[in-house]
Amino acid sequence: MRIGIVGAGPAGIISCIAISSAMQSVRDCLILDVYESGLAFRGRTFDTNSDSMLLNTSVGVSPVEWSKPNGFLEYLRREEQRDVDLGDVVPRDAARRYLEYELQLAKEQTPNISIISAKVDDACPAPDGRIHIYSGGVIKAYDAVVLASGLNFKQPPLAFAGVNAITPYPADRLAQIDSDAAVLVLGSRLSAVDALVCLAMSGHTGRVDVHSRSGLFPSVRNSVVKPEQRPFLNSYLSLSQEIAPTVKLELIVSHLERHLDRHGMRLSDFIPMPGTTGRSQLDHEIRLCKEGLNLWEPLLMDVIDALNHLWPQLNAKAKTDFHRNVNGWLGRIAHSMPLRNALVVQRMFDSGQLRSVGLEEIGDLREYGQVINATGLSGADNDPLLRRMAMRGLLRFNGAGGVEIEPSRRSTTKDGMIYANGSIIQNEVFTANSLYSSAHGAECIARDLLQKLAVPAQMPREMIECALEP
Repeated sequence: MRIGIVGAGPAGIISCIAISSAMQSVRDCLILDVYESGLAFRGRTFDTNSDSMLLNTSVGVSPVEWSKPNGFLEYLRREEQRDVDLGDVVPRDAARRYLEYELQLAKEQTPNISIISAKVDDACPAPDGRIHIYSGGVIKAYDAVVLASGLNFKQPPLAFAGVNAITPYPADRLAQIDSDAAVLVLGSRLSAVDALVCLAMSGHTGRVDVHSRSGLFPSVRNSVVKPEQRPFLNSYLSLSQEIAPTVKLELIVSHLERHLDRHGMRLSDFIPMPGTTGRSQLDHEIRLCKEGLNLWEPLLMDVIDALNHLWPQLNAKAKTDFHRNVNGWLGRIAHSMPLRNALVVQRMFDSGQLRSVGLEEIGDLREYGQVINATGLSGADNDPLLRRMAMRGLLRFNGAGGVEIEPSRRSTTKDGMIYANGSIIQNEVFTANSLYSSAHGAECIARDLLQKLAVPAQMPREMIECALEP
């Protein structure tokens, strides 16, 4: 079986490892080609050698293989001699080395794994029933293709059109900004925090202004691990299938409210009131974190797993309502920042170096030596390759920035020849961008491909012969 993977960032590499692991019984007949036009293992957010750029997820919820949830912890302790626990956060270059290490192990088990340094120009069905990948004038045929190409940053908002802005990644580039230059950061979510921390850790002394629509930073937490008790997921799984998905969603939120209430807290403690500034909310949530009052933290992965189970059942209106009424606060919690990063941002405020600004306070953009665009990811429909594939009916866009998938298989086509994983499936999975969800998605893809081996009528002849060998 020949499988082409488009993208050698974390989602692509994780997909490659999962497929290799699942298909050891036919490894001699398995060919895995991973295409990457840039640097392998880096993707959009791992392109850094800086110790200051931390993963925003804890070691225990950053797996490469779904079946080995503690694999990252074991690697860090054994190979890098780090004294870490499951709830700790580590630099992203450590996670990148972990990806490289696991892929090398996969290559030892599956010899025919290759990273091809080339851009994929096109992918389309061929008369022989396979998918042809066109890359650099070369055409190769595959039995299945996994799309894990990632998404680029949005263009700056209209008010900043024409500004020569850079993205927060590759992070090493931020250290090259003149240390005394005034910097404007567009956005205030995790990517913006990454940029602020990198500037601070590189010794930047110039003024830094942050501008965003909400003006709010992500929530703050010590660590996130998978809990032993899963009240939200178990409750969701035990509900009758006749209960409407929107009702299940309401139950998950009400369960969280009751849990906090039993401990003398309210959701309003984590939901910024109108007029709340980013600085005041940051101080408030750092205090909650330090005093152990951020009671959502031990339950976060349980809530995320329940939402990931539920998400594919929600219709477009229910998702829209969720984003409008719930995700404003739950999204800040789900995509929370480590306390260490929050303290760096707080110190920048305390020193007077950092301030949150509105449009009227920005003034002349020429006063800034650099503008950093951290406003979020663009839609999958902005990718030329994905657009061409959509025109051929190989995938569809979901209207909310991502590619539609069949959730249990991660396939974009009924026959399962095209799969998708990583950030390009945003709004199909609640936490599409995380390593955690990429590992789960890779497991779904590998399981579906393995199932095809049990259905010889759907297999290429050479695959049938290989499967029948003693």
